[in-house]
Amino acid sequence: MDIAEKAGVSIGTVDRVLHDRGEVSEETRDKILKIIRDFDYRPNILASSLASKKVITFASLTPWAPDKDSFWSKPQEGIGKAVNQLRQYGVRLQQFYFKMEDPETFTKEAEKILELSPDGILLAPWAKRESLKFTQELDQRAIPYVFIDSNLKEANPISFIVQDSVQSGYLAAKLIDYGIAPQSNILLIHITKDLQNADHLLKREKGFLDYFDTVKNKSHQIIKIEVPNNEIEITNKLNACILENKSIEGVFVTNSKVHLVAGFFDPFNDRPKIIGYDLILKNIDLLLHSKIDFLLNQKPEFQGYVATNLLFDQTVRKEKVKNANYTSIDIITKENIEYYASI
Repeated sequence: MDIAEKAGVSIGTVDRVLHDRGEVSEETRDKILKIIRDFDYRPNILASSLASKKVITFASLTPWAPDKDSFWSKPQEGIGKAVNQLRQYGVRLQQFYFKMEDPETFTKEAEKILELSPDGILLAPWAKRESLKFTQELDQRAIPYVFIDSNLKEANPISFIVQDSVQSGYLAAKLIDYGIAPQSNILLIHITKDLQNADHLLKREKGFLDYFDTVKNKSHQIIKIEVPNNEIEITNKLNACILENKSIEGVFVTNSKVHLVAGFFDPFNDRPKIIGYDLILKNIDLLLHSKIDFLLNQKPEFQGYVATNLLFDQTVRKEKVKNANYTSIDIITKENIEYYASI
């Protein structure tokens, strides 16, 4: 519908009314606005961005991925794919990384982003304390942000895309419970330096324990281990646990480091049922060789891809996006892994 033609004015006059700039008579302005209301006209934001050649800068702040097989390389791939598709609309991305074992690196990179003052931010709020301080500053500056992989209820993202951590922990417990005897020993293992600063791991633990609170007449013993991402320390901790408890029937590792634990149990004649997260190559290999029983996958590439588009839709298209977005909880086994696709 040609507003200018219907109002009997020039395209430039319509543009001045739409963008509230320049001198337009009150009568002409009212006529154009009435046509817009009557026909529910919405300006073509994308065409406008193309015409203006405006550069839209997004920033991402995610954990450093040392190689392509690391978990955090996956959401970064999804972000990259989305940005490449949106490049024609002037979208550009500047990526920033922090070391998960060193929250100070998060703060330093966050300061660089504030200096950049981007149009929007994709953020993995892994370091809870530092993330909340950063998002409070973003709120004050009215810079929109979308969370990936984890959500913080104390923050105000325009949207977040995550797997329901409590529900995935509950599902892991249910899978472990199948086929093990009553009064079994079950290990719940967090491989992280600072558990209290890793909100989503605590939520997985909650879901896991919630399930066993509902199970009657089994009385499993849940043994919780927290250990840094260090193979020697993991081995020492597991050896001490085996000596103390003798037999372990189930193991739940709350992140993608499950391969470090599965390798420890490889020589055992009576291997426990082992469940962990994510389709990285080391985990896939152990799954295919029946050394890991189940992997719960959270579609990290998909999360990065969707998060970028959510940020674009609200900041560029000016469309209100859904605040809470959850990925499916995919149970991956050696029998179905070849049919699985993340995006």
